[in-house]
Order: sequence, then structure tokens, then C-alpha cells
Amino acid sequence: MDLWELVGVAAGLILLHEGGHMLATRALGGRVLGLVWRGVAVGVRLDVAALSPAAVAWTLIAGPGAAALGAGVLAAAWPPARAAVLLIGGCDFLLNLLPWGVVPNDGTRLWRWWRTGRIASNTAILERKRPR
Repeated sequence: MDLWELVGVAAGLILLHEGGHMLATRALGGRVLGLVWRGVAVGVRLDVAALSPAAVAWTLIAGPGAAALGAGVLAAAWPPARAAVLLIGGCDFLLNLLPWGVVPNDGTRLWRWWRTGRIASNTAILERKRPR
């Protein structure tokens, strides 16, 4: 696997990750407001005002879950790259679900929800917009 194939796999898994958040949000009754670009980092802006905290937690889990599923399918379909794809997919899954505390990643938001029973709504990624 060459460098450009690695970059393509990583970019594809990021798109699957963000797409998982968007699909789960729409399926559970929320709205997708758009993409957020911060340098090389990408995220989605979601309106989760209509969702319960448990539903918001599922939207957070859906991103890493979609990327992990995509990595598994790609690894099965592309045997020569299996080890690299699984490594990239596993790192994506762990880095997104482990709470860092400083960076507002999916794991940090889930950990805060588990600790407090509330999903923080003061972030650029998850927004609670009230209808006017």
C-alpha cells in the first residue's frame, strides 16, 4: 500500500465517520446544519434540540461505528491492504471513543454524558437551537 492509498483510506474513513453522525442524527429526528472545517480537522454541526440525551449519545457513537464498519468491509474486500486498513480503522475508533478531556471528541462528550447525564450543548459540533 503506498502513501496515496493510505491517505485515501484515512479520508474515506473520516467521511464515513462524519456520515454516520449525520445519518444517525437524521434518523433520530435531529437536523444536520453543515460541515465544520478547522485546519485538517473536520466535523459536523448538528441541531439536536429535539433529541433526548440518549439519542444524542447514539449520534456520537454512530460516527466511530460507521468508520469501524467501513474499515471492516474494506479490509475484507482488499486483502493486500488488510493490516493497514484495520490499523487505521482501529486507531480512528479508539482515538474517537477514548475521552481526551481537552479535545471535544466523541469519547469526551460520551464520558461527560455518562458522568452527568447531560450532553454538553455549548460546542461548535452539537448545537441545541431553540425554535423561534
